[in-house]
Amino acid sequence: MANPVTIGSNCIAQVGSQFFLIAEIEAKTTGVEIDPLFAIRTTAEQARRLIRAGVMRCKIQNTVPRPTRGKDVELKGVLFANGRIFSVFDVENSTDEAVLVRINVAQAQRLISMGVRIIKVIRRPFN
Repeated sequence: MANPVTIGSNCIAQVGSQFFLIAEIEAKTTGVEIDPLFAIRTTAEQARRLIRAGVMRCKIQNTVPRPTRGKDVELKGVLFANGRIFSVFDVENSTDEAVLVRINVAQAQRLISMGVRIIKVIRRPFN
């Protein structure tokens, strides 16, 4: 029997001089589908080591990813990180990746008022 809890999309985002591990926790079993996304502050050294170990860098862009045949796009939430704001999408095709899209305060407020979650940021790096 497969483990019902796994890590989905994950990547390292550099926002200014700060680094964040973006990770989606997926819990799926009969009648349950929970898949929140978190941002965990890391040190620059931790980020470098994770990237060397195979964790991808997050895509940061100005446009919303579009779904196509075989590619699903799901808005996961709004991320406030190091004075910048992003809408974060889970993009699934043959891979599962997080895509950060730069937005402004007005766009963030509109999304949040529509019920989009604010992504939890664990701000103090683990040692």
